[in-house]
Amino acid sequence: MKRFKLFGLLLSVPLFMTITEASTNNLQTPKLMESVRPVPSMLLLNSYRYIGKLKQFSIDAVTTSDEPFLDKMLVTYTHHVHVDVQRPNRLHIWVSGDLKEKAYYLNNGKFTVYDALTNYYGELEVPKTIDKALDFLFEKYDVKSPLANILYSDLAKRIPPKDKGYYFGKSEVDDIVCHHIGFVTPAHEYQVWIEEGDKPLIRKFIIIDKTDPSLPRSGTIIRWKTDVQLISEDFAPDLPTDAVKIAIEPIPSGEVK
Repeated sequence: MKRFKLFGLLLSVPLFMTITEASTNNLQTPKLMESVRPVPSMLLLNSYRYIGKLKQFSIDAVTTSDEPFLDKMLVTYTHHVHVDVQRPNRLHIWVSGDLKEKAYYLNNGKFTVYDALTNYYGELEVPKTIDKALDFLFEKYDVKSPLANILYSDLAKRIPPKDKGYYFGKSEVDDIVCHHIGFVTPAHEYQVWIEEGDKPLIRKFIIIDKTDPSLPRSGTIIRWKTDVQLISEDFAPDLPTDAVKIAIEPIPSGEVK
């Protein structure tokens, strides 16, 4: 039986889950202006809480990411990501684009991944809830999940923002007015656009990796559907009849980063 590692099977879109290390420096604005500006960390925390309470939703996202090419230049790749979430235990992700054509299913304790480019698929028994299943897949198989920051239901508790960050004002994403905020850590710079109003959805984010001298950038635009009515059949793996099953190997001990 063929075997493959699950390293990086999901689209390698960096997460802004480390923004808890954001800089404590504030924008150089008058004290009066600071007093009326929204606090970026609170905007993000409110967004995490709101998204975490959604029982079901679908999103369509467009991602771009820079990858090194022969140590000569950065090449930008684009992918389209569709996600269906039905908490607490069902998740479906489809990624298609320049480098990947993959489907992922979490269905009440069963994880299935299908690679359309190779026609291979693999299955694993995992914890039943989305939160615990993602933890398991990351820890045991080094899975990198696209948009993991909106898939967890308890992100507000896991990584509550510690610092104020920066507030750049309001701008539009897909004609939706958003708060534009930013955070700086020793390793990354993050910009996040959060919808204004009583539905603080994350509409866009950009990340710059400062650990690489070439400063690769990734960006994601997210379009939400929070009024969908999903059913269990939406999360059942839809595989070609000639798909070949292969084993999924955990990462070797000591290699988890």
